[in-house]
Amino acid sequence: MDKEIGNNLIALEGDRMNRFKLSVLLVIVLIVLAFESMAFAKTIRWRMPTTWPKGTILQWSADFFAKIVNEMSGGRLKITAYPGGAIMGPLEIFDAVTAGTVEAGHGSSAYWIGKEPSAPLFSAIPMGFTAVPYLAWFYEGDGLKLMREMYAKYNLGFVGPCGIIPPEDFAWSHKPITKLEDFKGLKFRTFGFWGEILSEMGASVVTLPGAEVYPSLQRKVLDAAEFSLPNIDRDLGFHEICKYLTVPGVHQPSTVFDLYVSKRAWNKLTPDLQAIVKYACQVAAMRTLVRSVWLDGPALESFKKYGTKINYISPEVQQQMAKVANEFFDRKAAKDPFFAKVLKSQREWMKSYKVYRDLMNPRY
Repeated sequence: MDKEIGNNLIALEGDRMNRFKLSVLLVIVLIVLAFESMAFAKTIRWRMPTTWPKGTILQWSADFFAKIVNEMSGGRLKITAYPGGAIMGPLEIFDAVTAGTVEAGHGSSAYWIGKEPSAPLFSAIPMGFTAVPYLAWFYEGDGLKLMREMYAKYNLGFVGPCGIIPPEDFAWSHKPITKLEDFKGLKFRTFGFWGEILSEMGASVVTLPGAEVYPSLQRKVLDAAEFSLPNIDRDLGFHEICKYLTVPGVHQPSTVFDLYVSKRAWNKLTPDLQAIVKYACQVAAMRTLVRSVWLDGPALESFKKYGTKINYISPEVQQQMAKVANEFFDRKAAKDPFFAKVLKSQREWMKSYKVYRDLMNPRY
């Protein structure tokens, strides 16, 4: 009798244990399903138009940034990058972001000179920073703080560098350019600060959209033009219609790309997603720079093989250009206190950086 009671108790205890295990399993399944449901429900989707042409390293930079945000967030934040013109005009994106029409935009501050006269100082500076000291100024110096001060009046939750490229080609031309006198009367396509500086050197500056540069050079409506990096210029075929290529791109030693995020979209992100966006921008900057250098070397080699006459601007002529550019910036600064503030910060860092550069950069 006692043995039978014992067996029954053991069986009962076993049933309780099985029911407990089943309950625990059900709870785990419910928790997993709940988390999966929450993750799906909280997927945030951003549209990010850019100012860049499809198929270029410029658009690649925006696409890469979107890709790594999607991956780093585990799909919680999905960004779709649209090339310039896909969903709006390239120069419409800043207004669209600040109005909240789209969540984000990828472009360059130089395009917003009509809104902010100092904006190009955060994008590309004639005779200014190359890529590494430019990024150092942004992240270790005053650059990012000054940039956000300039954009503070706009409805942005985040703004900051999100890509950078090395020096562009200085000019494609039908005539050799070796000295300042060669600019006199030269019909030269460019824009921004460099256009104003070239005008002071005697050039006849023409501002044209990118799509019109090739046909204008081909028909010799232009004598010369600058457009972009060697790998992009190669793909556009400038070497097929111009006899001369002048380097280095002292007019644009580096160019910074920016990410703009509307305040409403930014405030909807959790702190960890905001951190992902912030650091993905820094990763995108580094990868865009090294990819550009990787592609530009073979492009320059291809120009040589094609028979393009490549001219390197002598250090003496570069210094003469720098003198004209610095005088131009001094006049701008005299009329605009914020411009003067940014220029002062950049010049102080450039002075310090040159000490490092001259002593530490190998010259073999």
